[in-house]
Amino acid sequence: MNTGGNNSLPPQTRGEVLFRDQQFFQKQIDSKIMQLLENYHNIIKISKVNDPLKNASEIYEMETRTSNMLNAGEGLLKIIEELKQNLILNDFSTMAEEVRIQNLVFHKENERTNKSIKLISEELSRSLKELEDEYYNSSYKLPPSSK
Repeated sequence: MNTGGNNSLPPQTRGEVLFRDQQFFQKQIDSKIMQLLENYHNIIKISKVNDPLKNASEIYEMETRTSNMLNAGEGLLKIIEELKQNLILNDFSTMAEEVRIQNLVFHKENERTNKSIKLISEELSRSLKELEDEYYNSSYKLPPSSK
């Protein structure tokens, strides 16, 4: 769908574009469903007559109606594909919300990691202090070597 190719038209808000797209897809869906129903109704109507002379024409008409039903069904599948693609590409509010949630998760993980690093650093400092005290207060300490 072309949503902004003509520069002479005033700019449209996102809501207006989405509303217009929704109306377009709704009209297409209604049209395809009506085609399905009409063809199905006509196939049922044709199948009730059992006149041997009309069998060939009835079979041909049934095949035509069936083909029309298949085309309408394929059209509905294409509309569904377009709607999914439109939703994926243009649903900025959902994407922004997902980014915000992921951002919060990563910030929490960052805070947790920073706390863990701080605790490890404090434990390492304490252990190093204990080792230094033990070393400097040890009676087994070797005197500095003189060269």
